[in-house]
Amino acid sequence: MVIPSLRTGVLILVAASLRLMFSSALFADMKITKIKKNAESYEIVLNNDIKILNIFLRNDRLAFPQYKGKRKIYQQFSILKRDFRNSLLDALMHNKTFSGECITSFKVNKMSVLKNNSATKAFASVIFGDDIEVECRIISGRNSLWVAWPSNLKNDIWAKNFMFINRNLQKQVEKKLITEYTSGMRLNANYAKK
Repeated sequence: MVIPSLRTGVLILVAASLRLMFSSALFADMKITKIKKNAESYEIVLNNDIKILNIFLRNDRLAFPQYKGKRKIYQQFSILKRDFRNSLLDALMHNKTFSGECITSFKVNKMSVLKNNSATKAFASVIFGDDIEVECRIISGRNSLWVAWPSNLKNDIWAKNFMFINRNLQKQVEKKLITEYTSGMRLNANYAKK
């Protein structure tokens, strides 16, 4: 009688492991598909869709670009999983890249609407593949809203730290950000009228 229950337990464990393995491999993982070493920093391409520039490797630790404000330093990138940090570190140290098909999933994680008259209307963040979070801002331009991605001022020129290679993905992400911002503004306006 013990053997059938043990067999059932093993089958359940195997099925759960396979489900976890296949779901994470197909839908969530970001892969390093290109690495470029510059004089002091690295550029990486993830899933052939997005590029992050100005990554430093110091004493076997990763340092991502930061924005230095008047009173505070702001993180522009956050690695969400230790496994991804380790694979990124290994890829940079050994110049290992992935060559295969990748699907980049994303979700809007944060949306902080500002209540002032500046051109910056909201701070937001997007999580790509459940592995990396990228901060951005929603800006009011002359004719419409647009999304400002991480960059730093160097020698009076704004240098990009993040860019989309896949323009369709960029359109999807930015449309989602602006839609969430405008729908949130409508909800706040409707709430204030009551």
